[in-house]
Amino acid sequence: MSYITTDDLLVYIQEPLMIASLAAEDGTLDNDILDSIISPVIDLVKSYVGTRYDTALIFAGTPIRNGVLVQIISMITTYRIVRRNAARKVPEDYNNMYSDALKLLEKVQSGSQYLDNLPLVKDESGNIPLMYGNTTNKDYFI
Repeated sequence: MSYITTDDLLVYIQEPLMIASLAAEDGTLDNDILDSIISPVIDLVKSYVGTRYDTALIFAGTPIRNGVLVQIISMITTYRIVRRNAARKVPEDYNNMYSDALKLLEKVQSGSQYLDNLPLVKDESGNIPLMYGNTTNKDYFI
């Protein structure tokens, strides 16, 4: 695992449930399966935060950890671990956790949620580009 640890995941899922969902033939945690779940989650997070934050630096060999990102990645990974064994019957609290993580990502993407101590995207001259706001009006309220 590159960005999160099993300890980060154990905040959201009990260890026996995680091991049962990711068990190797000998009954221990299969880190290859876990890494195959985490990798697309990190790609998803990069697609949301990559317009504001320098994901190449954040997710480099020595990652720059941020509590909110650790929380988001752990929540989505936990949901996918549980879903691995219960494809159609994921408990509602895990569904809610997944939805909450996506809402946090949307807030980061829109700029209403700031990720402290993470490098911002810079243009070729080293300046932080001007970010434009979103004028989406979901309820068509004037």
